[in-house]
Amino acid sequence: MSEALNKAKSEVVRACKIISGNGYVLGTAGNVSSIVEGENLFVITPSSYPYNIMEEKDLVVADLDGNIVEGDKKPSIEFTMHRGIYRERNDVKAIVHSHSPYATAAASVQGVNMIPAVDIEAAFGLGGDMDIAGFAPPGSPELAEFARAAIGEKGGVLLSNHGAIGVGKNMDEALLASDNIERNCRLYLSIRAAGKVKTMPEEFMDFSSSVFKEVSGIKQ
Repeated sequence: MSEALNKAKSEVVRACKIISGNGYVLGTAGNVSSIVEGENLFVITPSSYPYNIMEEKDLVVADLDGNIVEGDKKPSIEFTMHRGIYRERNDVKAIVHSHSPYATAAASVQGVNMIPAVDIEAAFGLGGDMDIAGFAPPGSPELAEFARAAIGEKGGVLLSNHGAIGVGKNMDEALLASDNIERNCRLYLSIRAAGKVKTMPEEFMDFSSSVFKEVSGIKQ
């Protein structure tokens, strides 16, 4: 087993413990994956397997063509969604899909198709406003396509009535994106309860988006 593969497995297990501890997932919900640096492979969590007992040996390894190359468990039902994002975004090396409460709530408001970046942290940390991908059943090809299309060049995407996806060029960035999404959604819902969201100037949003793309390694 290569050092890069060992590292990817370790990072996935670490992230699983973090999101579980943060209350971003319940039971076996959500999923995490990581690209194996320098190889046409990614590591992903198994389907319906508890985070509290998950170890590196439980993970599934696949190539970006969709072939399982290691692991005796079934990969997460969102396997196609992770693979689609990796193929869409060369800058993305880690993905955290959570069912965090505020993100899920914000993505379930009737008539809302986008969650604005309500402060400078979301603007710089996520690259701007967050689209909400259309609803489709978990694990379906339709959901994978909706998520792939809606993520754009942002730090993540929301899934209608479902949860959130945070991405990054490493696992720490994907975890931070997940935190930023949850925080921004919490602020958004609080503001909505009190009044209307005050939008930030367009020139600032353009600037923060360019900074995000530079830091994230997105080609401009």
